[in-house]
Amino acid sequence: MKRFFLIFTLICSMANVSIAQDITGYWKGTLNLGPTELELCFDIKEADGVLSATLDVPAQGAYDIPVTSISYEMMKLTMEIAPLSATFEGTFVLNNITGEFTQMGMSLPLTLIKGEKEAKPKRPQEPQPPFPYKSEDVYFKNTREDFTLAGTLTIPEGDGPFPAMILISGSGPQNRDEELSNHRPFAVIADYLSRNGVAVLRYDDRGVASSEAGKSDGTSFDISYDAEAAFDYLLSRKEVIPSLCGITGHSEGGYINFMIAQRRPDVAFLISLAGPAVTGAEVLKLQQAEIYRGMGMPEPMVEQNRVVSEKLFAIVDKYDTPDENFRKEALGYLASVGMPDDVAVPMIDQYGSPWMFYFLKYDPAPAIREVTIPALILNGTMDKQVVSSQSLPVFRQIAEERGRDNMKIVELEGLNHLFQHAKTGLPTEYGTIEETISEEVLKLMLDFVNSIK
Repeated sequence: MKRFFLIFTLICSMANVSIAQDITGYWKGTLNLGPTELELCFDIKEADGVLSATLDVPAQGAYDIPVTSISYEMMKLTMEIAPLSATFEGTFVLNNITGEFTQMGMSLPLTLIKGEKEAKPKRPQEPQPPFPYKSEDVYFKNTREDFTLAGTLTIPEGDGPFPAMILISGSGPQNRDEELSNHRPFAVIADYLSRNGVAVLRYDDRGVASSEAGKSDGTSFDISYDAEAAFDYLLSRKEVIPSLCGITGHSEGGYINFMIAQRRPDVAFLISLAGPAVTGAEVLKLQQAEIYRGMGMPEPMVEQNRVVSEKLFAIVDKYDTPDENFRKEALGYLASVGMPDDVAVPMIDQYGSPWMFYFLKYDPAPAIREVTIPALILNGTMDKQVVSSQSLPVFRQIAEERGRDNMKIVELEGLNHLFQHAKTGLPTEYGTIEETISEEVLKLMLDFVNSIK
């Protein structure tokens, strides 16, 4: 009996060696999200007996996301992807790995099948040398919170000085290129404008890449002082014309620029790229409905989500800060509609963040109404995140009320939130589109800057 046990152990250990070798490779699986699907791809490698892995989400243009821990024992594979607050646990069976992918308390079945790694989508607008402009890494300080931000200043060739602008990214921590879905829209904008006589300063958000973290809660109001520090630095450069320095903002940045211009009379012009003109609560209500419908969600479920969201927004509106009383009431409501704690708690963690609390309440319309400098307002008809039919009428109404002939408002047919030509407008499509930003938008921006006197 003992001899049989030793032979059996030897066979199992040999099998495990073979399986450990088989676990390496490029594994693909599809999450069924109800009305839509999302492909996940894990690249598992082995070196000196140690496993490592990265995750690709091609539809979102996200590649080489680090798998922060991986183990494979007795045919069971476990992976943690900390940047996404996600895990995968599966069993190796018949050359497949069958298991569950879990993120923020929600689990979905996922079967991984070994396949070939495909080339990343092309990015034909990615800036390529030779560059007919000077590119300089720069640093400047937010004196209000005493920390340093880092960026890139591109300066056209020639004697100068030149008109100039800073670029403010949308919501969430992003680098100076506003990199997402394997696109670098701010790098493309800076390249185009600086090839055509405009200096551009773009910078890493606080706490991202080479920029230090701030000391405040990081609300839109706090972030506006990061952008103002960038603007002050731009004004200090001898290569720019101070009276022709403006601010371009995308999404959240598209109303932060109005915040700054409201308190800074030396801002020469503004460009709002898909910037909202209504409260964050109004933006999110329509955004959620548009995206869910675009994903094919049944209308009763869209309506159910709307009711829950509106109630949560109303609870947010009752409180000045996201304190324990807010959390108690919000979690109590979600429990009353049957939402399990492992889903409700992460949701309220998000809703109760200082940034989200401020975003939901802030109304940019008063600042838009007060600012009278030349402004270019752009929004695409396929934008599902900041819907053009919601915000552009507000811009138009303000322009008419204030007699603002110098506010140019353009609705661009077929363009999404990133100003790509899109089929669905859904965020899941961004990474599949080769275009980074429409040439029409780049030309509109350049022509507008050149029109400023």
